[in-house]
Amino acid sequence: MERKYKEIKERIVRSSKSNVVKERLALLEIYRSRTTETKQGDVVVYIGDVNKALSLLPESFVDCVVTSPPYWKQRDYKSPQQIGQENTYIEYVEKLVDVFNRIKRVLKPTGTFFLNVGYKYQNKELLLIPELLACELQKNGWTLLNKIIWQKPNAMPSSLDNRFSNVYEPVFLFVKKESKYKYYLSIDELRVPTRNFTRSKRPEEILGFEVENSFLRDKKIRGYVSKVFKSSRCNIFAQVDWEDGRKTMEEVNDFSKESQISVDLVCKDCGRIIKNEVDISNHINCEGFYRPILPPISDFNEKEGISPLKAGLFPATVSAPAQTGKRPYEGKFKLSPENRGASPGARKSLFGEYLVVQRRYRVFQPIIADYLRFWRKKRGITTKEIDRLLGHKDTAGHWFRKDTGSWGRGGSIPLPEDWFKLKEILKFDDIYDRWVTETHLVLQTVKAHPKGKNPGDIWSIKLQPLSEAHFATFPEELVKRCVKAGCPEDGVVLDPFAGSGTTGKVAQKLGRDAILIELVSEYSNIIKKRCKNIKEVVYVE
Repeated sequence: MERKYKEIKERIVRSSKSNVVKERLALLEIYRSRTTETKQGDVVVYIGDVNKALSLLPESFVDCVVTSPPYWKQRDYKSPQQIGQENTYIEYVEKLVDVFNRIKRVLKPTGTFFLNVGYKYQNKELLLIPELLACELQKNGWTLLNKIIWQKPNAMPSSLDNRFSNVYEPVFLFVKKESKYKYYLSIDELRVPTRNFTRSKRPEEILGFEVENSFLRDKKIRGYVSKVFKSSRCNIFAQVDWEDGRKTMEEVNDFSKESQISVDLVCKDCGRIIKNEVDISNHINCEGFYRPILPPISDFNEKEGISPLKAGLFPATVSAPAQTGKRPYEGKFKLSPENRGASPGARKSLFGEYLVVQRRYRVFQPIIADYLRFWRKKRGITTKEIDRLLGHKDTAGHWFRKDTGSWGRGGSIPLPEDWFKLKEILKFDDIYDRWVTETHLVLQTVKAHPKGKNPGDIWSIKLQPLSEAHFATFPEELVKRCVKAGCPEDGVVLDPFAGSGTTGKVAQKLGRDAILIELVSEYSNIIKKRCKNIKEVVYVE
């Protein structure tokens, strides 16, 4: 049943210094009290000047910004506070830069910012306003990750015969410059099916494959798969004969899945689930360590229900490494071998397929760093002393830094052998032993991503008409892609130029909360009609 306007709380607030703190706390309380029973998110609407409204929002509160500001000289909204009717496009860009710099305060360090701005012509000359705006934002502390081309297959017909008609607009993806190694973006949400997915490999086909273990400090050891087993739970195990004479039993990662298993964690204090590293920021006031939810332990010693696989043309065991797909290379880099590393096909042809020992689970390094910091402080020992006890040099310090991989440059996770030695020194418990140290064998080959291919930066999305009076609207599909990729589950989306409220409508359908800011009060009725879960409408003076 459609919500009636009178059920929506409406009030007026002045953006004075005395009201700022009060309003920020009030907004925090609205979202803290949100019920998780509904699959739809909640929406708060601010009607008034965008800069005044932004001042009422709490710091580091928003996960994702999706917006399309009024285009220069496109529509006159008859308001002295409007943006888009400046005398020059330079003034227009300067005003937008000022607004978006204010957004930095309310955007989380891990937040993303999707910005759609259209092109304009002046005196028959194309003005690169979007690119100029993007460059100015880069100068003002924003990092540009992508220029997405929104191609409009149903663009309005044009009678132009002296130039080509414009059928696309850019959508820029920004993050804060200081956060360019640490932000939330889920490409998996937008992956598209691939037609040339590598055929599934039978477990027995890895018999004789070479195995590489680079998880040992100061050395790399190789071996080969001499036996393959399948458990009653359909897990695949491989016996590896190593060059140093050892024989070990290793679990083999599912060939059709990603190389590391994603693991959810439970907050001991509040009981909520943590799915992404960005979720950690929602638990800064919680106590205790998060517990990973791991699958049952694989028991290699339990032979019941485990039997060697019977292979058609492959024996159940082999006594020496088999060929793994190496063959003479005849590709385009034949005459320039130094460039063969750029071609996946060339790498497979030259090096074949093989298995490597990798960490089994995707580990959140900042959590491990916090955990080790706690125990190091409790034992009162320095990183230099840890290095001395372990026989390392300038190594242990990286384990206590909260940045790693795409998230930063300095942090790291201890290797399994270092983890257990460190445990003897710091005397910590076993809550993270399996999460950090369990390994499995991962097939190194050329194949498509198990979840589909990256959608790329050209999006073909049809224009979407709106029967209400607002002139320009986002297509819902465009907003949907931005929100799904840029905002984590239960996150908050902001549109500082809300217009007809498309961002709010899409966000709440996806279970995200939304904050909408719109200057023109007449559009509040359109927003109320399109967004069902509006908590309140605040008129800012």
